[in-house]
Amino acid sequence: MSYPKYIALVVFVCCFSLQSNAQRVPLSEVDVTGLWTGFMFNDTTKQNYRYEIAISQNSKGKLFGYSHTYFIVNDKEYHGVKKLKITRDDDEIITEDDELIANNYPEPPAKGVHQQNKLILKLKDTVMILSGLYTTNRTRDFRPLTGYVHVERKKDYSQSALVPHLQELGLAKNLTFLNEQANPPAEPTLAVLKPMPTAEEEMLIVTTAKKQAPQNTIKPTTAPLVKTEPIKTIEPEVAKTTPPVKKIETPVTKPATQKPVETEVAKTNPPVKNTQTVITKAAPPKQSETVAVNKPTPKTEEPTVVKAPSTKPAETFAPKSAITKQAAPLDPTAAVEAGNRKVENIQALYFKSDSLQLILYDNGEVDGDTVSVIMNGTVIMPRVGLSTNAVKKTIYTQDIGDSIQLVMYAETLGTIPPNTGLLIVYDGNDRYEIRFSGDMQKSSGIVFRRRKE
Repeated sequence: MSYPKYIALVVFVCCFSLQSNAQRVPLSEVDVTGLWTGFMFNDTTKQNYRYEIAISQNSKGKLFGYSHTYFIVNDKEYHGVKKLKITRDDDEIITEDDELIANNYPEPPAKGVHQQNKLILKLKDTVMILSGLYTTNRTRDFRPLTGYVHVERKKDYSQSALVPHLQELGLAKNLTFLNEQANPPAEPTLAVLKPMPTAEEEMLIVTTAKKQAPQNTIKPTTAPLVKTEPIKTIEPEVAKTTPPVKKIETPVTKPATQKPVETEVAKTNPPVKNTQTVITKAAPPKQSETVAVNKPTPKTEEPTVVKAPSTKPAETFAPKSAITKQAAPLDPTAAVEAGNRKVENIQALYFKSDSLQLILYDNGEVDGDTVSVIMNGTVIMPRVGLSTNAVKKTIYTQDIGDSIQLVMYAETLGTIPPNTGLLIVYDGNDRYEIRFSGDMQKSSGIVFRRRKE
């Protein structure tokens, strides 16, 4: 090899080596403080749950943190917030339960049971990931539980389930990453108009969990059945389309088998068209004439009886359009200052169904938060008290158009400001979770646009 070529080869190897070392950052030097969100898969129940970890450090550089797990059973939201002990060995992060500081579980959790996560730090493009197995300790009454954890670090804290709890518990001041970035930049969801990445994250954790335990089967999340509106919400519409039956003052001799309850119902309930009984228009009666259904006759014929309205769902005898056009009377005092408050659109989603089901919960400690929901400038849910119990509303989109804006207007801030809530939206089988907050100066908005086929 000639001398010039040898020099060129040495220079190339040195440059490549320097470039490789410059690109490779030691994982032991990567800052892991921040908010991590994702899923926790349970090998026993074959379910995955929303899981978050907040990692902070004290003045001496020692790591500590908090975890949050929540799930919904029978329209009730359950959550648990724990304090964590955290140790680190290069790219391995070990978290262990230290104390359960808040929960609303239906039964007290088992004493002496602690969860330990052994998570490996990975860098995938610009995404930081912590993933690995977890286990609980064995006690006299309980055997160990196992599972898998996958969380990713987030820059946007507005969609956190954990941070509002820590704020309302007075513990958020301990989080160094919150103090350093009081107003973190929001992720650009409006620009790309894509659904929240929970479905992608769930698919990732399901795939990884199956690799860990091939025999496990993951139960898919299914949308709950949409409850139909009570009959009272469409009574005014029916009353308009059904002619009233003229009240007959002529006394009628009642047979022995006549039930008094039917006569009472006829007095107190508005007449409703019934497919089983045909009522003909009554002519002005004569003084000694008895009025009967369908044909006049003999004195032994049963008198006219107006049957009580059917208890079946409203959709069995009225179109959906009647429900959307006729709503229950709204509170005129709801959202009176909506025009004076700034609206921040925090999320943009596509929808494809003819109806959307909205479900509201509190997103922190239940402290008396109250909101009104405004759709395209009209209040559709006035003064809703937020709690761990679901508050539902179904909206029909046939006559609304291709764009919907929902505004969450804070009526009260509860005992611990700000007003925080969780909105779950079912679009057919698609499920979206949007966490919002507001105060007396601003409201959170969500934009929906119809997906074109």
